[in-house]
Amino acid sequence: KHECPTAMAKGGHVSRSGAVGVRGAVKMLLRARVDRAGLGAPRSFGGSVALGGSRSRRPGWARPGRPQVVVALAISKPEEHECDVCIVGGGPAGCTCALYTSRADLKTVVLDKNNTTGALAITSTIANYPGVDKTMPGQQLLDEMVKQAVDYGTDYRRAQVFLVDSQGEYKYVYTPDATFKSRALVLASGAMGRKATFKGEDTYLGRGVSYCATCDGAFYRGAEVVVVGVTQEAVEEAQFLTKFAGTVHWITVKDPVGVPFADDLLACDNVKHWNSSRLVSIDGDDSGVTGIRLKQRGAESEESLDVTGVFVYVAGQLPITDFCQASGLEFNEEGNHESGIKVNDEMATNQPGVFAIGDIRNTPYKQVVVAAADGCIAAMAIDKYLKGRKNVKVDWVHN
Repeated sequence: KHECPTAMAKGGHVSRSGAVGVRGAVKMLLRARVDRAGLGAPRSFGGSVALGGSRSRRPGWARPGRPQVVVALAISKPEEHECDVCIVGGGPAGCTCALYTSRADLKTVVLDKNNTTGALAITSTIANYPGVDKTMPGQQLLDEMVKQAVDYGTDYRRAQVFLVDSQGEYKYVYTPDATFKSRALVLASGAMGRKATFKGEDTYLGRGVSYCATCDGAFYRGAEVVVVGVTQEAVEEAQFLTKFAGTVHWITVKDPVGVPFADDLLACDNVKHWNSSRLVSIDGDDSGVTGIRLKQRGAESEESLDVTGVFVYVAGQLPITDFCQASGLEFNEEGNHESGIKVNDEMATNQPGVFAIGDIRNTPYKQVVVAAADGCIAAMAIDKYLKGRKNVKVDWVHN
């Protein structure tokens, strides 16, 4: 099974999608390109080998001053699926785009990491979306959007994207289990990313700090790890870690009552819950993370835990672009990934066949109806692009 070390570059923002940063992305991109060329996996990019360093159980780890050690690992080639349109993100923008492209008879795949943790899903009620009852929860509206797209032929999948290669005629989207080859690519991952805010988080990115348990969990077999967050995403990722880690310390700032599957997680023998607690700092040395400090509500002093892995699942408000920072896409402010992906009136980026919609554009109008409109515009532009039309064909059914 294909594993992806999340070696996020310093200076990049943290993605709730758990996507790798520039350094890790370049590594995976080179390996993918060589693999597609039929040359096999290059030895220096195999498995958990760090860039410029020796292999370690910690992803991206390299001990300074030591010569490079190249380790050859057997990596099975992930499945490859072909489609006309691949959409990264299953929120209102992505689902609307999928609805229109599917109705245009374009084979469409939506890759969505978690449909319960996006901006719409966590909204308690939607009162300003046209035609929707003001008591409807955001999750219900999103579920209806997904169902409508699927009913028209969309292939909707739960999958985490860690890299895209968008510069050629065909676009390649990489997940831990499969590669998706498409003629058009739509980036709709939203804007719930965040900067590294915990002390030591930025320092140990890729050296014990991770945002993807499904990518990095196997590196922590028998180890003590920490999961920070009180969302369904945090719970699911912690559950995955229980298969590998000796102990999973789950830190939540509040009681996880009502969080789906939280009771199942707490029933695991190797899970220790630190309720009403906050992460104070992540500590380590040249080898990576060695421990954390936390503070429980009402306690007089901080506590220390010896751990080697820290998995952070805390939401923010920055565009989630980590998985595409190495793809050559232009941003609204040159070199500033936090400024959002730059598009034209058709939601097209600087690369032919690549579109960006919704909050990943960092539009100030962060509304469901605006995201849906973006998806519609992009879909019509994609239909024109793929079918070589000069003008947009309106999707309008006359009875």
